[in-house]
This record gives sequence, C-alpha cells and structure tokens, in this order.
Amino acid sequence: MNKATGGPNAYGFLNNWCPPLMQCIRANHDIKLITNRSETRDISFYITLYVAKRQARSSNTSALLAKKLAFHKLKERYNSDIPRLNKRLLQRCANTLTREQEFSAPEVISYLMGWGDRFISHHFVTIYWLAILLLLKNKYPELRCKT
Repeated sequence: MNKATGGPNAYGFLNNWCPPLMQCIRANHDIKLITNRSETRDISFYITLYVAKRQARSSNTSALLAKKLAFHKLKERYNSDIPRLNKRLLQRCANTLTREQEFSAPEVISYLMGWGDRFISHHFVTIYWLAILLLLKNKYPELRCKT
C-alpha cells in the first residue's frame, strides 16, 4: 500500500505508537516487538548504558558545592569574622548554583509556568510527638523513666 491509501507501510519513518499509552503517560514513546537475540542484546545494552550514565559535573549539586567550599576555605583562611564568613559562604554557594547548575527542559517549563519544582501526591500533617509519648507512658507505665 502507499501513502494515498493509508496502509500500514505508508509512513516508513513514523515510529510505532499507541494512543492510549500516549494519553496515559503524556510522553514520547516507541513500541517495538523484540523477537530475536541481537535486538534484545542491543536494546538491553542501550538501556543499561542510559540508566547507568554518569551525571554531568555541572548538574551534580553536591560536586558544585564541594568545589565552592574548597575555594571558600582557601580564600577566607585568614578571615576571623565568623558572621561575615558565613554570609560569604552562603552567597558563593547561591551564586554557584544559579550560575553553573544545568536545568532540564521540564524543569524550565515548570518554573516558567509557575508550577513549582516538585509534585507532591499527598499532604503532610503534624505529628505531636510529646502527646503520643505521654499517651504511651500512661498506657504502659513500664515505659516511664526510673530516675
């Protein structure tokens, strides 16, 4: 069949896709039936390399902050004004993160749209530990301290 008839091979360069899956995950996806050994090996190798890839240094927050801390200690080794030292360290860390950290496209879109930087699927409630502790000590007197 050809493009005019709209047959299964009409669009050779279009990935196979599944509309219900596309609607559920709202992401790019490919569907491929893997039937032989070499394709299975190749896709397994690709997935393993993708999952285990090294994080870029510029997107590794702890590496950026560790580098800045070393710089800060070197530059401020003779300064004894503790409040000023702390203020400078915080400023340097904030400047480093805003200048050198990489952001993914979804992060950028989320910030631009005002959606925030995290998705929370539940709400937090305060647990009053002292009230729980008193209740347990009243119910189980052996928990009380023998002082």
